[in-house]
Amino acid sequence: MKAAKSVASAAAVLVMSTGVVGCSVAGTQAGARAGAEAGKQAADTAEAMVAALTSASDAASKAGSAEVKMTVTSPDTGGKPTVMTGVYSWGNGVAMEAEIPAKDVQMEDLVKDGTVTYRFLQGAYYYQVDPAESGPLKGKTWLKLDASAVLGDKGAAAANNTNNDPTAGLKMLKYAKGVDKVGKEDVNGKQTVHYKATIPMDKMDKNSAAAFQALGAGSEVVADVWVDDKGMPARVNQAFGTSSISMEFLSFGATKEIAVPPAADTVDITAEVKGANGGQG
Repeated sequence: MKAAKSVASAAAVLVMSTGVVGCSVAGTQAGARAGAEAGKQAADTAEAMVAALTSASDAASKAGSAEVKMTVTSPDTGGKPTVMTGVYSWGNGVAMEAEIPAKDVQMEDLVKDGTVTYRFLQGAYYYQVDPAESGPLKGKTWLKLDASAVLGDKGAAAANNTNNDPTAGLKMLKYAKGVDKVGKEDVNGKQTVHYKATIPMDKMDKNSAAAFQALGAGSEVVADVWVDDKGMPARVNQAFGTSSISMEFLSFGATKEIAVPPAADTVDITAEVKGANGGQG
């Protein structure tokens, strides 16, 4: 089914945002500095820079949710950027709702307005489409795809880890080969300090490594982080293998209920997608 193939392609792209940026690294020790202080002070030593980034992660974690803009580039996007905007919530389990240009995820035939609404929660992806007049999708407005169909069981478990948030990975930078302060830059009208680090894959925890390996990552992840003058992350970029992810935090604490679509309006295409892939995610 063309719809199943399109959704599988979309899921491969979108899992990077929820499964890697959201679960890239498990939390480690808390930083020693307060969030606001970390953003204002110059951090020139490796230890001070890691402390600043860890503190930024701690401050963001407490917010519980954020309005975000994500840009994903990977083989699944044809090497072209796919942009998503929406709300990411991690205060009560990992969940997300975003709007995506249908052409960027090969789903033009499923919607008339050119935009797909996407949700991720409770280990599954949901895509809002126009109801078909006939066939197996007749009258259905949501397609469901279990994360295991894309990542496999281990990768899906990592993506659905309820103890992680989009900035938890900053704590992992203490295992980086080195942390550099690139300099001060403007991000969405905010003055920020730009940091850069390379994290070896073998230094990551098992969940993080599983998520990256499921996406064809190489031996390391290059992370760029921008921290604003209030000690909050303004942007986090990750590059690994032939893929890259950028998440911009437009605001923190953006509350929005992200619910599982009604069962009567949903059709589960997980088995069909797995069958098309020979039973593999």
